[in-house]
Amino acid sequence: MSAQAPVGQRAPETGGRAGAARPTVCLVRPAAVESLRLSTSSVTPPLGLAYIAASLEQAGTRVVVVDAVAEAPKQTTRYLQGFLIGLTPAAVVERIPAAARTVGVSVGFTHEWPAASQLIAELKAARPDVTIVVGGEHVSAMPEFSLATSLADVLVLGEGEETAVELIATLERTSGDERARQAALPTIDGIAWRDRDGSLVVNRRRARTQDVDSIPRPAWHLFDIAAYNAHRYVGGMWSEHITIPLLATRGCPYQCTYCSSPNMWTTRWLPRDPAAVVDEIEHLVRAYGARNFPFHDLTAILRKDWIVAFCTELLRRELDITWQLPSGTRAEAVDAEVADLLRRSGMVAMAYAPEAASETTRRLVKKRMATDALMASIDAATDAGLNVSVFFVIGFPHETAAERAENLALLDELAARGVTDVSVTFYLALPGTELFLSLYDAGAIRIDRDWFRHVPEGLGFVPRLTFGDAGRWRLAREKLRIFLRFYRQRRRALRQAIGGLRGTRHTSKLQTATRSALSLAWRELSCRFRAPWMSRADERELLAGWDDIFRDIRRARLDLDVTPAAPLDTTTLADTNVTTRLAADHGAPRKLSPVRP
Repeated sequence: MSAQAPVGQRAPETGGRAGAARPTVCLVRPAAVESLRLSTSSVTPPLGLAYIAASLEQAGTRVVVVDAVAEAPKQTTRYLQGFLIGLTPAAVVERIPAAARTVGVSVGFTHEWPAASQLIAELKAARPDVTIVVGGEHVSAMPEFSLATSLADVLVLGEGEETAVELIATLERTSGDERARQAALPTIDGIAWRDRDGSLVVNRRRARTQDVDSIPRPAWHLFDIAAYNAHRYVGGMWSEHITIPLLATRGCPYQCTYCSSPNMWTTRWLPRDPAAVVDEIEHLVRAYGARNFPFHDLTAILRKDWIVAFCTELLRRELDITWQLPSGTRAEAVDAEVADLLRRSGMVAMAYAPEAASETTRRLVKKRMATDALMASIDAATDAGLNVSVFFVIGFPHETAAERAENLALLDELAARGVTDVSVTFYLALPGTELFLSLYDAGAIRIDRDWFRHVPEGLGFVPRLTFGDAGRWRLAREKLRIFLRFYRQRRRALRQAIGGLRGTRHTSKLQTATRSALSLAWRELSCRFRAPWMSRADERELLAGWDDIFRDIRRARLDLDVTPAAPLDTTTLADTNVTTRLAADHGAPRKLSPVRP
């Protein structure tokens, strides 16, 4: 075994050029948001930030990480919805090294943005000398809005590794020379920034990295993996073994209207070399003692030859690990041969995401999944003894009561075919999606407190917002009815869920979700007796005008022909090609007049 840092300790800095002159960048994982819901944990080790850290280290940058979650995993603060886990903004600011000239902040989820903007404000007040760079899926979906509602200096949009390396090099080269910096920033693809007069500038997007095997492995030596595991912040079905997330592929070739993947990753799916993925797994086994690996891929199993090669290589090396696909995968490539390989190579849990039983609903959201193919794949997976979950979404804007009722018959069939778990999410109007733009232009969405609150409630018990023919309580009843319909036929799963409250080895997601829900309920209740992240008056002041800001930005983008007007009838999105809109949005540099937060 090679000499590596023990789990939970930061190894000596590695990679890049040696010497005291190396620039110092501080990467920040802010406090995470959780709320009461029936689901496995959404708080996981920050895979994206670990990838950025690795690329910067390889380029010769000294990287320091402030991980608000790992450094205070038991600390909770009442938030506008649910609670924040981790250090307060003041505590994060205190930990920024004096030598850091650039601070990078990761914001993956939209409901974290109000807290992130507050952190950025406190950081800028304490350290006006640093350049604040923000990346993640939220700012990629709303770049101008994110600049206008925060004091961030630069945003990294989309896939961030190459952009971050070029940006840091540019910031270092032009340090102390504002004129040179203002001349250099327009040349960097994949960023948005604020120029000297306060205008919001969005450069064209950087082309996706084609050679995904050239991207350095995540720099987990900078993160406290032990803290995440000790507090069950790992995602997927719980394992008693050390768990580290993995990414075997990048992107998704599909255009689901409710999904932000096309905006973040385009519609290009790129797999890593299967042997390289197994190399990474073997490294994590030897360096950290990891034995369980949730894959965070959007669509991991797309090609049969790829998954067969991956499983075969895992079996050849006899690593004795488990791995999971908690986010859902395609059905077409999983047949009896593949399912058997999945089980023998250590796969313990996988998920399918048809989202709806109704073929009409699937067609309207551009979910390219045929029921026959889905059922054949499920049969293969359950026959092989795999734990199988199926995901549903209810409350799409165009969905009718009759279409939602079709879910019940499908539930009966899924239970009869041996599916272990079902998960039901209320439709979420996420930025960067086709449905969001149509709903916003139709006046069905306001960028306000309720909109930010509705995102973490997607897996909760009652939706905050609804956009179709059913109100909040009707959708809540329908969600309960789905669970009761399915789990009445899977009584063994209910007994397992109760047993999972005490045991350390889980064999179904319901076990993990039940334990998580009870823990979340207790923590959310306890937060109500402590001071919130800010007073309600300060919260109103922070969010006041945000909808007007976004509306002005939306109007300006339309005037600049950056993006076409969205159809007000969401059913017509099924006939559109999102790549046409994204080509205009991503390919056209633009500059908007100053907007004050």
